[in-house]
Amino acid sequence: MRKLGKQDDAVVGIIVAVLLIGLTVAVIAMIKTVYLPIWIEQSEAAHMEEVSNQFIQLKYALDIQSLVEQKTAVSSPITLGNKEIPFFGLGRTFDSLEILSHSCNISIQNATQNATGEVFSFSVGTIKYSSGNSYFVNQNYIYEAGAVILSQPPDDMLIGKPSFVVTNYTDLSFTIVNISVAKGKTFVSGYGTYPLRSEYVASNNIGLVNNVTNITVKTSYPNSWYIAFNSTLARSDCGLDYEIKKEDETVVVNFDPDNNGYPDVENHLYLKVVEIFTQVTPGWVE
Repeated sequence: MRKLGKQDDAVVGIIVAVLLIGLTVAVIAMIKTVYLPIWIEQSEAAHMEEVSNQFIQLKYALDIQSLVEQKTAVSSPITLGNKEIPFFGLGRTFDSLEILSHSCNISIQNATQNATGEVFSFSVGTIKYSSGNSYFVNQNYIYEAGAVILSQPPDDMLIGKPSFVVTNYTDLSFTIVNISVAKGKTFVSGYGTYPLRSEYVASNNIGLVNNVTNITVKTSYPNSWYIAFNSTLARSDCGLDYEIKKEDETVVVNFDPDNNGYPDVENHLYLKVVEIFTQVTPGWVE
């Protein structure tokens, strides 16, 4: 039998090296094609949960400012983008945050004994976060007129109720939050945590609106507003007759199902509109 020489050892070494390199490449390829997408998707899902919590905290801050009515600026952090997976350098995403003026319209109509009445109409701004996920489903989080909405087109769901409540059987209260903004401070995109600054401006205390016949909301998120109204009015301590219709981008709460120009049950709505000034980029603008 021939003994292995140095040349044979070298050949064996080369073969082993090639096999190890091939194995390493195969392992890395498997990680990138099988495991890395799973890790990135899980990371993006965790980031969506973080943004959801941040929007709930944003709603809390705006609710407090609406209630206290003091001109004090508050910063609410919103995290844009997802960080990359260590070592592989993959998975970083870039999101956006914007303030949309006059993107939602709310009108309230009432009636008197002679079937005449008033229409109170308001056009309000919204705050919208949009994700740029690579693997997890893209989501939008929206603050609109006091509500927090999760949108996964074509569907949307309510995750934070607006300030629409039953106060006493046939009495209602509705506080509408209008988001206003300075020009040039309406949009930011990228990666990192950005402060969304908000400051109370003024309140329009319209007061008691008697015998409301309908409330109409024109919005890009009708399902959420349907849930907001229905979950409040369906409570056992609400004595009002009503029906809620949802068509395209419009939700109508009708307190006059008989269509005789007067609500079936006499009601009283306390109405208040609060303006909150906001901006999404560094550098405060008065």
